[in-house]
Amino acid sequence: MDEERGSEEKQDDTKPCPVCGETIKAAAIKCRFCGEDLQAFQLKKEAAVEREIFSGRPAVVYSVWQLLLVIVTLGIAWIVMWFKRAGVNYRLTSQRIQVERGIFSKTKQTTELFRIDDFVISRPFSMRIMGYGYLVIKSSDRSIPDLTLYGVKEIETIYEQLRKASFAERERRGIKVWANA
Repeated sequence: MDEERGSEEKQDDTKPCPVCGETIKAAAIKCRFCGEDLQAFQLKKEAAVEREIFSGRPAVVYSVWQLLLVIVTLGIAWIVMWFKRAGVNYRLTSQRIQVERGIFSKTKQTTELFRIDDFVISRPFSMRIMGYGYLVIKSSDRSIPDLTLYGVKEIETIYEQLRKASFAERERRGIKVWANA
């Protein structure tokens, strides 16, 4: 009985290395067989999993001028803007940006985050009053050099998340970017 308890404690004190499979201590930081840093390995493994940052559509009315237009046209402009909004869907993940456009015929544009070169946040006064702005994403992708996300609340938060995810994706893929000095 004491032998069984001793072997159970021994098994709980060990685990297999996720890289080489050898039995190592449960509290080990580095595998003594393959030399892999287990924390760094776990972080790399988590970074490889695509997670969603933001998903949604732009707002129907996202500037004061649009609001005034809706009021002046007695709501007819709102219907037009609603259809325009219904045709746009954003999906931002830790590895890519997808913009789907169209109501009946759909077009999906995808830009990988490691290709992003620069971000430009613009918050004109008429949008800032309503709490909105737009984000222009400049990439090295020749098919989609500029991508604009508009009508999204808390655009600065989305920008920060995309910026961090872009750096992480470049690091994960081992891509180095040289800046002109």
